[in-house]
Amino acid sequence: MRRMLVLAVAAAVLATAPAAAAKEVEQAQVCGPGDCATVDDQQSREILLNGGPPRTPPTAAPYYDVRITMVGGDEEFTTSFAAVPARHAMRADDGTWMQMPAELSALVTKVAAGREPYPADELVGWAAPEPAQPAAAGSSDSPLWPEGVLIALLAIGAAFLVRGLWLRGAARRA
Repeated sequence: MRRMLVLAVAAAVLATAPAAAAKEVEQAQVCGPGDCATVDDQQSREILLNGGPPRTPPTAAPYYDVRITMVGGDEEFTTSFAAVPARHAMRADDGTWMQMPAELSALVTKVAAGREPYPADELVGWAAPEPAQPAAAGSSDSPLWPEGVLIALLAIGAAFLVRGLWLRGAARRA
């Protein structure tokens, strides 16, 4: 019985292996609104298939459309995703945001060099930007305000007090 199970598993693995190996990336492009750049070598095309784990949506940034055409036997399949190298993020066609591996981000940036990206406001699903904090009245961006100023005033007052006591003592000795 055990031998039958092992043979069945081996047959299933051998039957599916050629189908999986036959699928390969036939064409890959990194596109902006004006034109596309073709990814020529197969190793770079394979890098485009390596998405990362799911992540929260990033804040808006310019992006590129990455189009991948795969062929397996008589079937041809095309998919695409939005690549946002500045945020190391990618958005699949179904709206899922994923972490973009550093190698993939570098490849998209390299292939897209000299091409204009899509504007950030054209892609849906971004996270809202952090709201700007209004400055409090009388405050500044200095880390010394107001505590540092108060400490300085106390130090100056103490110096005058010590000087006055010293001058009084000097006058009595004279």
